[in-house]
Amino acid sequence: MEKVQSYDVVVVGGGAAGIAAAVGAAQAGAACLLVERNGSLGGQATNANVASYCGFFTHSNPPQQIVRGVGQQVLELLHELGAYDGYRLSSVQNAIVTLDEEALKYALDLLVQRYSGLKVLLHCRMISAQTSPDGSIQSIHCVDDEGTYEFRAKAFVDASGDGNLAHLAGAELRFGDGAGGGYLSTKMMRLDHVGLEAKFAPAVLEEAIQRAKAEGFHRLTKESGIVFRTAPDTAYAILPSVAVPALDAETLTACEMNTRAQCQEYVAAFRKYLPGMEHCRLVSSGYKLGIRDTRHLVGEHILTAEEVLGAVKHPDTVARGAWPCEMHTDINRMADYLWVKDDGYYDIPLRCLKSRSTANLWGAGRLVSADAVAFASVRVMGIGFATGQAAGVAAAFLAAGRGTPVSEIQAELRRQGACI
Repeated sequence: MEKVQSYDVVVVGGGAAGIAAAVGAAQAGAACLLVERNGSLGGQATNANVASYCGFFTHSNPPQQIVRGVGQQVLELLHELGAYDGYRLSSVQNAIVTLDEEALKYALDLLVQRYSGLKVLLHCRMISAQTSPDGSIQSIHCVDDEGTYEFRAKAFVDASGDGNLAHLAGAELRFGDGAGGGYLSTKMMRLDHVGLEAKFAPAVLEEAIQRAKAEGFHRLTKESGIVFRTAPDTAYAILPSVAVPALDAETLTACEMNTRAQCQEYVAAFRKYLPGMEHCRLVSSGYKLGIRDTRHLVGEHILTAEEVLGAVKHPDTVARGAWPCEMHTDINRMADYLWVKDDGYYDIPLRCLKSRSTANLWGAGRLVSADAVAFASVRVMGIGFATGQAAGVAAAFLAAGRGTPVSEIQAELRRQGACI
C-alpha cells in the first residue's frame, strides 16, 4: 500500500539550489521535505565531479562575495572540516571555490540535520505528479527499493536541474534555447599523479590537444578549456563534451558512453603531449555526466541577457548573480565568456522563480526563468544557493497562506543572512 505524507513544502532535487530551498523554507517555519534520487546531497558537485562552486563572487579585483545565507553556512562547514580557506582564481580569473567532494557530502549532511522542520530522503525517485483542475500541484509520487509514496504539500520547489517536477506536472517549459540548440554537457575528469611542473593555460592545452588530433586521436572534442588543481598532484579537467538533445534513457546512455571514451583518449593524449602529465591517471569521471542545459521553467519574468550583462537591479530582487555568461556552444573550442558590466552583479527578481503556469510551483538553480544567454550565467551552483533559498522562503510564505509579499520575503531572506 502506498504511504501518504503531508508537508508544507516539498523540494525535488538535493543539489545546491534544492538544499538552499529546503533550508530556507525550514528557517521560515515550514515543515519541509527534500527528495533526492541519489545517495548523497550536492547534485553535480558530488555526482558529476563538478568540483568547484562558481558564482559566489564577482569578477572584480578583489572579488566581492555576493552569495551568503545558506551558501555561507556551507562554506563555514567546509572551513571547519579543513576543506575551504578562501577562493581561488581560475585560468580566466574567475573566483571559484574548489571542493573536496567527500568533505562536501559530509558538510551537507551536517547542514540539513540542523533543522528539525526539515526531512531529507535520499535514494527516493519521483515518478509522477498529481495536479488539481486549476493546474496547481497537489502531490508527487515517489519510489524507493521498498515501495511507493505520495507526498502532499501546499507549495513545491523544482530544483531537479532538469525540470523533472515541472515536466511531470505539465508546467510551461522551454528545452535548451527553444530553437533546437543549447549548451554542451561535459564529463568532468579527476586526475591524479599530476606533476608540479604541469601547466594548464588554455594556449598550452590547445597546442597539445590539436597535436593529438592531428596524430590520430579522433575522439577528442574540446581543444582547450579549464583545468584546475584541487591538490598539488590532483586536477580536474573540463573537456570531454557532448550535446544532450533529450533526457530519455537511450539518449543519455549514448552520451555517457561517448564521453567516457573521450576521457580515456584525453588521458592518453595528456601523457604523450603535455609535460608533467606523463604519469597522470584518471581517478574518476563522475557518477554521471555534467548536464548544463535541458528544461527551463517559464516564469512570470524571463531574465534577459541585457539585464545580466548590464548589471540591472530590480525592486523585487531576491538574489544576486555575477558569474559571466559562460557559453559552451562549440564542441571543439573553449567556452566563450561575456562579462557583467563593471565586474559587478545583477539582481534576480522573485518573478523569475515563480512558474507562469502553475500557481504553487517555484523553480531554482538551472530552473530559473532566463533567456539562453542569461541562463549561461544564472545556472551555476553558487548562484543556485541564492535562488534556491529565495524559492524556499517564497514557497514557505505561500504554504502558510501569506501569499507572496515581496517586501516580507526580502526581509526574511535578510534575516537568514542572504545578500539582496
